[in-house]
Amino acid sequence: MSLPELFFTERQKHLLSWVEGGPVLAHMEDAETLRITSPAPHGEPRTPHDIAVTGDALLYAQASESFVSFALDGDRLDVTHHALDGTRHGWSTALPTAPRGRWALQDVIETRSATGGTGFALTVVDEDEEEGEAEGDTLLLVAEGAGTVSHRPRAIGTLVHWDEGAAAVVLREDRGPFQPLLHAEPLDDPARPVVTTEGRWLDGRDGEALVLTDAPGAPRLALWNLRDGSLRHPDAEAGPEAGPGPEAVSGPDGSSGPGVGPGSGAASGPVDDARFIGAGTSSALVVRTYEGTDRAWLLDLASGAAEPLDTPGAGRLLLRVATPRGAGLYGLSTTEGTSYRWIGPDGAVECAPGAPDGAVECAPGAVPPDPALTPPAHTYLGSTPALVYEPPGETTAAVIALHGGPESQERDELRWDGLYRELLHRGVLVVGLDYTGSSGYGDAFLRRPWKDWETAFRRDLDACLTALRDRGVTADRTALLGGSFGGSLALLGCVLAEDLAGAVAAAPLTDIRRQAARAAADDARYTAWFSERYDLASPLARQRTFDPEHLTTAGPKQRVVIVHGENDRVTSFEDSSTLVARARELGLPWSLTADASGHVPDDADEARFRHDQVRDALAAVLDLP
Repeated sequence: MSLPELFFTERQKHLLSWVEGGPVLAHMEDAETLRITSPAPHGEPRTPHDIAVTGDALLYAQASESFVSFALDGDRLDVTHHALDGTRHGWSTALPTAPRGRWALQDVIETRSATGGTGFALTVVDEDEEEGEAEGDTLLLVAEGAGTVSHRPRAIGTLVHWDEGAAAVVLREDRGPFQPLLHAEPLDDPARPVVTTEGRWLDGRDGEALVLTDAPGAPRLALWNLRDGSLRHPDAEAGPEAGPGPEAVSGPDGSSGPGVGPGSGAASGPVDDARFIGAGTSSALVVRTYEGTDRAWLLDLASGAAEPLDTPGAGRLLLRVATPRGAGLYGLSTTEGTSYRWIGPDGAVECAPGAPDGAVECAPGAVPPDPALTPPAHTYLGSTPALVYEPPGETTAAVIALHGGPESQERDELRWDGLYRELLHRGVLVVGLDYTGSSGYGDAFLRRPWKDWETAFRRDLDACLTALRDRGVTADRTALLGGSFGGSLALLGCVLAEDLAGAVAAAPLTDIRRQAARAAADDARYTAWFSERYDLASPLARQRTFDPEHLTTAGPKQRVVIVHGENDRVTSFEDSSTLVARARELGLPWSLTADASGHVPDDADEARFRHDQVRDALAAVLDLP
């Protein structure tokens, strides 16, 4: 199995828990079978445990570490718990009668019941059996041995939390390109107002919630009181050891961003994710991104003091599960491969006999480290931050990689399904560029290129090419590689620097006006989002920047390859086809490679095909041996 296939397959596995020897994982073996695998002591694998996927819903209940299936039969709900050791336990409860016909289950989340056990909050709709129409949502709280509680929400949104202690439910109202709006709606008093906040929901218990506010420009962790709606940022009380917040330091050009300047450090990096850890709401496990690498911290929510946890070489850390016994993370890095980490409720590992206090249990994933490679160096090329990957031998060419978004950032992860590894071993230096407009470096940095992307990216690209020239790599031995919006910038780069070898753009946005119109047709709020960032109204193609007329003013000898899935629902395959046809009419050596995928590959075969097409295209652009 190739690395892209191996990596794609591993990413489909769900981290559930931890036993002596490593992680407990689950994946769909087929459409009707969920397979649970776990290591055994002494290296002898346990026999996988299969769960039949039946009923109306299947949920992994983290509090009880079991899969729970739900089956509706009229006004009766049958619930079955499938423990990770293969044992089963079932119970049933009566639901209130559906006024118009029958209940249809839309969603289910885990809760803590008033009795202290696990409960479940169901979102159901009342379907008219004859008309086939449905009323609005009804929320039902069920727990073993307890009566059903019913609530018809006033607020708009998807249920994300039911808090019996605060007598409130939280609904998330998605708002297209903008931050979600969270509504904490009281259950006990209809006269009590709904309290709201903007932000991304992370976790909730006992009347408190962890939310991520001010994203993506300067994401900050906040404690949200579900009773009165007050917000408190625990990092505001942080001591000197935590360093300043992300807006308190400056880059080489005076721009705001974490990680530079006196007193700054990884504890001041933007928050990526967080969960309550331990028995109450006094501590949180927080993942912050600092200089392109994620780090885990144990945060005292009262004092703001942050204790770093031992997660070396993890690259990117994805917080996958949080149970009463601890939390599990999935790590992925270009140089270090993939890994699983387990952190106990107090930052120590209690499930691993003999582990030192404060240790983080670690087990390798399917992608091994590459001992010939060294981790990337976070540096500034002029005033533009970047991750630079050095090849193990002589440098013969360079690739400037441009992330999508644009409001995202480069991390040391297995970008492009491990393609960086192959390039490095072929003598190609890789620069993961956090171009102006990326997140993670403060709101001013993120907003600076709006409506003038060409000026901002010209400065980024010139700085990068100057740094490469100082390393002995000329522009004609340098290619641009980008995906989604990064693909758009790769095409723009060939307009700005005609001496580049060329570009490979995967699923690029190639016509900003058409892209904005399609997005607005789905959600009118995209009109304001696009208008704020791009000069859609200008009659000049150059000012619109991402326009076929302007993008095809690239150098006449540059090789440009666009790789695009025919089933892409995010950016348009047809727009890419039109752009390439226009370029070829102008005599430019451009080509289009199509596959059957969406915006990103949907299965292991598509992942391998996309990887191979991009790799071969870069080899052709750079004339690699």
